[in-house]
Amino acid sequence: MLRDVSASIKSIVIALLVFSQVALGSCASSPKRVNDVQQMSQKLQGVWVLKSFTPREPLEPALFALLSTQLGQMRVSVNGSQITAQGPLLQVVRTYRVQEAADSTATLLVIDQSGIAVRVWMEILYNRLTFRPMDSPWTGEGVLERL
Repeated sequence: MLRDVSASIKSIVIALLVFSQVALGSCASSPKRVNDVQQMSQKLQGVWVLKSFTPREPLEPALFALLSTQLGQMRVSVNGSQITAQGPLLQVVRTYRVQEAADSTATLLVIDQSGIAVRVWMEILYNRLTFRPMDSPWTGEGVLERL
């Protein structure tokens, strides 16, 4: 009988230890994720210039011409949760939110005025931001440099 009670107590203690480790692990990971998202949002703030963009698929001639005039000229300002891109003959305002972030990379959701969202993977290393829109028509890879 004493052996049964001892075995039961051991089982309860082991279960409590396992549960506490799982609970501690989940508590520890949530603040880190939130902190990573906040840090990435802060890193994004400022003014950037579009240095390059290589589309994954060929663009229509009109879109290609528009893109070509923007390189080295378009200024992208990130302030709060808003992105303003201004270049020759073009100004675009979008809202964004960081969906997930880890270290120097993140996935953003960039939303236009009609509510259409584009997912964008990005990485910031020093003063260089590499981005890859994941939705058409702007799939490809581009580079912004901080001013």
